[in-house]
Amino acid sequence: MKRGQLIGLFICSLVPWIVGNGMVALLPIYAIQMGANPAVTGYFMSFAFLSLAVATPIAGFLADRFQRRKALLFIAALILIPVVYFLGRVTKFWQLVVLTGICWFSCGMSVALVNIMTGLFAREDERGRVFGIIGASIGTAALLGGLISGPLVDYRGYGFMFFVLAVIAVVAPIAVPFLTDTKVGPAKNILRERVRNTFLPAFWLLLGAHLLAVLTNAVFNMGRSLSMDSLGFSSAAITSTMAISGVVMIILPLLLGWLSDKIGRKPLLFLCYLSFALCSLILALSKSLWLFWLSSALLAIALTSNNIGAALVTDLIPADRLGIGLSLFQNTFWLGNVIGFAIIGNFIFNLGMTMTLFLGMIPPCVAVAILAIKWPPPAVTSS
Repeated sequence: MKRGQLIGLFICSLVPWIVGNGMVALLPIYAIQMGANPAVTGYFMSFAFLSLAVATPIAGFLADRFQRRKALLFIAALILIPVVYFLGRVTKFWQLVVLTGICWFSCGMSVALVNIMTGLFAREDERGRVFGIIGASIGTAALLGGLISGPLVDYRGYGFMFFVLAVIAVVAPIAVPFLTDTKVGPAKNILRERVRNTFLPAFWLLLGAHLLAVLTNAVFNMGRSLSMDSLGFSSAAITSTMAISGVVMIILPLLLGWLSDKIGRKPLLFLCYLSFALCSLILALSKSLWLFWLSSALLAIALTSNNIGAALVTDLIPADRLGIGLSLFQNTFWLGNVIGFAIIGNFIFNLGMTMTLFLGMIPPCVAVAILAIKWPPPAVTSS
């Protein structure tokens, strides 16, 4: 991939992740301050991730149907700016719900389109490394979002934080025109048949495993925010856990992406899914800030599965179906959070925080078992 294209895609990935990471740790607290209880807050966060889940297949369908990824990315990036600004001006809970849904829909479109364009332009021999570089944007965003959002709220409130995030969102529409797009023709029928017969079971097994593993991401995010708030930590301390995740995720995707090109994707997915279980365990035991930081670092390792999995999907799916293939994979992450947030509030209410976090270890362990199933080796790639 050309350097200019990679830099442009990195920036277009970085901006929505800064916005998302800047607000995700504080949204549950913001919702509770506006009158929501923990169960309603869980449904609210579930709705936010549902917006991402809806955006992802729409982005994939539109990208494959119209072959205008660059234009779609520009529109999604442009919508984000005013929506984020007005999130800091809401006065009622329903306004927060509506604007959050639009905001996260726009972010979901942007992230999906960046992944699709990355898959189209990355060569097979560099795929893991390139997805790792794009994945490092998530870590960079978590670091920046974690460092700025909490202190901004402590300094001048949520309105000021959302204003700063809206200013940051201006960068993405500026970067989009410098990207290169391409049109992809349909694959030959023989190739389609081979993909259908050989790879489809492996592809769906991967989606199922990833869906289960990322349930713990929702458990962690809401559990972390509410636990730290109940223990009296400041907004800056809460978002510092995002910064810790960011430090790990800047470096790790590059290393694991490169390593996945050398030793294969599945062994590293094992590591990532086990890290989901460990981060939930540590969070259940956390009372001090350093333990919250440790659990956040483990979550950062786990989230690298998004990039390694995307590289694996690109190995399995031909170019003319890559848009929908990568969108479906990305959607497992959003849907896992939709399901996780929808149930965690009730689990916390009925079972308590500690037991809920212990139960959060189970889904990623099942995902590891699914990965242990022997998959048929790829016979074709998307190249």
